[in-house]
Amino acid sequence: MKTLIYSAVIGLTIIGAAAPAFAQSHHGPHHGPVHVHKQVTHKHVTKKVVVVKKQRWARGHALPSHYRQHHVRDYHSYHLRAPGRGQRWVRVDNQFILINAVSGMIAALAATR
Repeated sequence: MKTLIYSAVIGLTIIGAAAPAFAQSHHGPHHGPVHVHKQVTHKHVTKKVVVVKKQRWARGHALPSHYRQHHVRDYHSYHLRAPGRGQRWVRVDNQFILINAVSGMIAALAATR
């Protein structure tokens, strides 16, 4: 038991004596205080946000030409009425739109089932 206590005391004495040797010096070569200049860098982050607007179609508005290419030929299977003369059904997203084949004006709207 005594040897354990003596070992602990000797170990603490050695550590205590070596601690000042590891301390950092805050003085420069001329024994004056050292001034440390911190360099600050600024980062400029730009965020790109993409806003997706869903079109709301309404009667009397013109349907853009790139949507007019999605013809619906089997309108009976979708429970749609037969298109009139010069009209055709077009599917855009989850809607069926009845348009004038020449001008692209919207005549009627129907949702999918």
